Amino acid sequence: MNLADLQHQFSRALHYQASGEECSIVSDVFSADERMQIYRNNFIISLSEVLQATYPMVQALLGDECFAQIARHHVLNQPLTRGDVTHYGEHFDQSLRQFEAVMQAAPYIAEVARFEWSLDMSQQLFSRNNSVQYELADLAHIPTEQHTNIRFHLHPDVVLLTSPFAVYALQQAINHHDEQLSSLDIQQTQQGVCACNESGEVWSLALDKHSYQLLDGFRQQLTLGGIEPHCLSALNKIIELNLLAGFSLPAQLASE
Repeated sequence: MNLADLQHQFSRALHYQASGEECSIVSDVFSADERMQIYRNNFIISLSEVLQATYPMVQALLGDECFAQIARHHVLNQPLTRGDVTHYGEHFDQSLRQFEAVMQAAPYIAEVARFEWSLDMSQQLFSRNNSVQYELADLAHIPTEQHTNIRFHLHPDVVLLTSPFAVYALQQAINHHDEQLSSLDIQQTQQGVCACNESGEVWSLALDKHSYQLLDGFRQQLTLGGIEPHCLSALNKIIELNLLAGFSLPAQLASE
């Protein structure tokens, strides 16, 4: 067996799709599969710890035992495809949806997972290069007649999320140990943003519809002229939140 085949078999064995013997593990005091089980246990525990770090709200809401069971299911059914575990944990919400009893008891839990993955994605994107044509300070030099052609650019770490549940309010209640958590109306649609500050620390904020629509327009690379006028009233708020990296103009206008 060459190295590539051995690695493939070992990966399959970690997910209970091959035996220790098929990985050329030698039996001794312990059988080949008993030795393989040691690797499996360490593999599942390690990736479960990654999921715990990514989804602390989900774990807090479900409890350690329930979370561990779902995490194990996710690890065995969502293979690790790279050596770096930084990006591991995507689609955990889909794993949660496969547990009917959990979804019946906490129908919002998959949305909480989507929210926490948005926080994680923001941190993953924080170090991306951020090159823009113009800095925000250059707005003062743009003639009024060109304002409709301005295209704002978001910082790479800005992640937008809308949910049928009040996941932003839930995070605030959990983080502040709010005694009113039990009275929180989770059945409320919320939309908002996840982003990082200059130190790379992630934060989140629920937004009103106009602010969210404005940010979504920027995400779609619409010019100010292509955005609904009623949303533009939120522009100052978006600038104050430091979500904009800068702006650009069409090439023919930029050269004038």
